[in-house]
Amino acid sequence: MSQSAPGCRILLLHNELTPALSLTAALEKAGFEVIEGHLPDLALHELVHNPPSLILAGEGTGGHSVETLTKNLKHDAFLGRMPLIVFIRDSRLNDVDWGSLGVDDFITIPYRPEDVVHRVRLCLSRLARSLDANPLTRLPGNTTILLETTARIQSTEPFALAYIDIDNFKSFNDRYGYGRGDEVLIVACRILTTVVGELAGAEGFVGHVGGDDFVFMSSPRCIDAICRTVIKRFDLVIPDFYDRDDRLKGYIDSVDRRGNKEQFPIMSLSIAVVTNELIPITHPGDVSKIASELKKRAKAIKGSTYVKDVRGQGSAESTATADSTA
Repeated sequence: MSQSAPGCRILLLHNELTPALSLTAALEKAGFEVIEGHLPDLALHELVHNPPSLILAGEGTGGHSVETLTKNLKHDAFLGRMPLIVFIRDSRLNDVDWGSLGVDDFITIPYRPEDVVHRVRLCLSRLARSLDANPLTRLPGNTTILLETTARIQSTEPFALAYIDIDNFKSFNDRYGYGRGDEVLIVACRILTTVVGELAGAEGFVGHVGGDDFVFMSSPRCIDAICRTVIKRFDLVIPDFYDRDDRLKGYIDSVDRRGNKEQFPIMSLSIAVVTNELIPITHPGDVSKIASELKKRAKAIKGSTYVKDVRGQGSAESTATADSTA
């Protein structure tokens, strides 16, 4: 069975140093579609509608060095956006400034076609993770969160998933600026990853939905301890992000989303916990729906709190328990 993504296309720009026949055969056997060609002869208009996922280019293609070849590819408005792996002679490795070249990987000549297949897969996998990761916190983003949620649902093993929202974060940003707001998100990330790592170990997962929204997953047995510990540590450090006068008042003066003046308390956490302990969950959309309802209940409670899904306890309707440290 192919381990590559269905329809994944590779553009192979070759020369006499990169024997296309054996390499193309190996890539196609692995499930990739290969487009072969020479850079000057490419019909780019034919590639636009079904673009390749990655470019393999051999030094010497078109008579160019790897530096010139890479420069030409990266300056192309279409090809320049694609991941690039170059073939290069071993004797040339130390002559190249790899830090400024702008390639994603290199393969030395001579090579084994099966090794190229592995490097292509690793490059595409690395790219997918990089594109999904949040640029500020480096935590996995929505694509990985969805895949992780789906995997836990399909395993049918008990799991708990918690959505975290930082209350009054927007007003803090408006008052102090995005720079200090980013510092809050980074600290929240560190608290989450540390606590989940300490209490859930290998069973834990932390993701960043975007903005001030995070997700973490664990087994149900440790979800309460994680929520309480995260809240405790967040509430301990967050007042230090405020100026002394605002910290002493316990609120900041700002405006709401409609432009009305309002007093906003010190930031706190609202956590909605969904679990399949009592009632099975069959689709990631069900998780989002339940969590959205629970988060509304959590945000209605003053201070940091978490609300836990307890569907199936004495009622067919969705119910919840709340825990607040305020």
